[in-house]
Amino acid sequence: MIYPKHLPRKAVIGVISPASPQRDPRRLDRGIAYLEKLGHHVVLGANARKTYGGYLAGTDEERVADIHNMFADKQIDAIFCARGGYGTSRLLTLLNYGLIKRNPKIFVGFSDTTALQLAIYKRTGLVTFLGAMPSVDMADTYDPQSEEQFWRILSSTRSVGTIRQSLPMEGVKVGTAEGTLLGGNLSVFTRLIGTPYMPQLKGSILAFEDVGEETYRVDRMLMHCELAGIMSKVAGIAYGQFTQSSQRASHTPHRNVADVITERSLLVNGPVISGLMFGHEAKKLTLPIGAPARMSVARSCRLTLGKIVW
Repeated sequence: MIYPKHLPRKAVIGVISPASPQRDPRRLDRGIAYLEKLGHHVVLGANARKTYGGYLAGTDEERVADIHNMFADKQIDAIFCARGGYGTSRLLTLLNYGLIKRNPKIFVGFSDTTALQLAIYKRTGLVTFLGAMPSVDMADTYDPQSEEQFWRILSSTRSVGTIRQSLPMEGVKVGTAEGTLLGGNLSVFTRLIGTPYMPQLKGSILAFEDVGEETYRVDRMLMHCELAGIMSKVAGIAYGQFTQSSQRASHTPHRNVADVITERSLLVNGPVISGLMFGHEAKKLTLPIGAPARMSVARSCRLTLGKIVW
C-alpha cells in the first residue's frame, strides 16, 4: 500500500480528461476557476479539451500521455479527472504502472475512472480517491458537507475517522468487518471481473454506486458478482446512491433497488449497509480506494476509515 503526499495549502493540481470529452467546456472553465479561487494553481492536460470518436476525450494514446505527464511532472501535487463518462478501461493495457509507482501522488475521480483507480491500486498499491471532479461538482454550487470532507481527506494529517453524513444510512445485515476499501461504480467494477486489473477482493469492504441503471440491470450486475464468488469472499458491502432519475426509457416494470440489495446481501458473510452518501448525487463523500476501513452494523451504521498515512 502506497499513500501519496498530502495536499499542500497552495497546490499545483493537474486536470485531465481520461474518459469522455467535455459536454460543456464552460463547466470545465468554472471548475478550474473554483480551484484557482482557493489558491491552487491548475495545469490543464495538453489533451484535456479534445474529442475523438464522439465519446472519447482524445485518442487512447493522447489520454494516456496526459496521465503519464502528470505523474512524471515533479511540480504536480495532485491529479484531478475532469469528468467520467467512458474510456478509462481502454487505457489499462497502455499505462506505465512503474512510472506511477515511482511518482505516487493524489489521484481523484469517480464513475468511469473506477477502472483506472482499481487497476492502479492492483498494479502499484497506490491509494486513490473516489471524489468530486472539476467539470461535475466543482462547476456549480458545491454541497458544503461534501466540499469540507473532500478537502479534509486530501489535506489533513489526522485520522479520517467515522464517516459523518447528513443523510441516513440503513443497516441491511448486522455485523462488523475490517478490510481494504475497494469498489466504485458498479457497472465499471463488474467489467473488470476476471481481468488482471481487479485487485484481490477477499476480505475487502466494497462500496458500490451507479447512475441511470434500471433496477433489473443492477440486479443482473449484483448477480454477476455473486456468480463470480465475490459476495462470499468480501468482508462487507456499503451501498451508496443508485440514481435512477436519468435512466433510459423502458417497458420493464420498476422495482425498488433496496429490495434487490436486500436479496443479494443474503450470501454476504459480513455486514451490509445502504444509503452511504457516495455516488452521482450532489451530496457525495470522498472515499480512499485501497485504504483500511472498518464497518459496523448493529443499532446504528458506522463506516470508519483508517488513518491516511501521509
